[in-house]
Amino acid sequence: MTGACVFIHFKAVSLIDLPTTESIVSKANPLTLYLARLAPSSQLTMRYVLQDAADRLDFEDMNIEEIPWHELQPEDVIALVATLREDGYAPNTSSLYVNAVRGVMNEAWRMSLISQEHLLKMRSVKGIAGTRLPQGRNLKRTLIRDLMEVCAADPRPQGLRDAAIIGILYGSGMRKSESVNLDLAQVDFTERSLCVTAKGNKQLIKYAPAWAFAKLDAWLELRRSQLKEGETDDPFLFNRIRRGSHITRERITKHAIYYIARQRGAQVGVKIMPHDFRRSFITRVIEEHDLSIAQKLAHHSNIQTTANYDVRDDNERRRAVDRFDL
Repeated sequence: MTGACVFIHFKAVSLIDLPTTESIVSKANPLTLYLARLAPSSQLTMRYVLQDAADRLDFEDMNIEEIPWHELQPEDVIALVATLREDGYAPNTSSLYVNAVRGVMNEAWRMSLISQEHLLKMRSVKGIAGTRLPQGRNLKRTLIRDLMEVCAADPRPQGLRDAAIIGILYGSGMRKSESVNLDLAQVDFTERSLCVTAKGNKQLIKYAPAWAFAKLDAWLELRRSQLKEGETDDPFLFNRIRRGSHITRERITKHAIYYIARQRGAQVGVKIMPHDFRRSFITRVIEEHDLSIAQKLAHHSNIQTTANYDVRDDNERRRAVDRFDL
């Protein structure tokens, strides 16, 4: 089985006690192997998706690790897609469910639980056809300045930390999961670059403007000032801060990034989601440069994915059309 790391603890046993190859395979599950291939952040998402898929396939009373996924047939996936359509799920979400099941079936084929013909039939099932208008908000420069001001007005350590997080997210266009996993060793203050591990376990270099690095430097300087004599600085970039303004020695979580975006957005009267910073970064690069440069900075393999991030509002689109006057 490629891609799966198996750690076996050996102890003194007789040949009779040794497990057979058949018993070892029976304990393995294609779902477990599929999830093991994913990044930790993706594992949670896909586990939820597969749990919901299992419920819709009438396996709600079973642990998803115990479900005989290899016995699924194309008509089962077709039925799953049909229930998603009835519940009003978007095409992209439907594709996520289908791809999750397909990933499990790929592992089932690698384990020789299904034939290649069976696998190809399962792969032939598609999600809901169609597209949806892009969601999200374009955060203008003025709004980012407002966010920086409310952070600056916060005397707690959260003020400097949140300003640094917003600056890095908006200034580099990275995802919240990438910002959570950032370590100090991945930051080059001279080059203003950040080496992140992105989707697909890809190492990428992202850049951020000088003002964002200034916010980051201010946060790190405060954090170091709180260290006791003899203590070393934390290896990661952003810390959890508990009530009482206590900076913990723990890495911040994705949920905390979500909370920061919502809380700071509420302070300036706008509902903000963490991914809005990435959307706004890409939109601004498209506006001020072109789609090709935006694709490179966003590290998208498909330029259409970059185009889908363009969230300029209707007024801007109207102004573009109005230029075509007689």
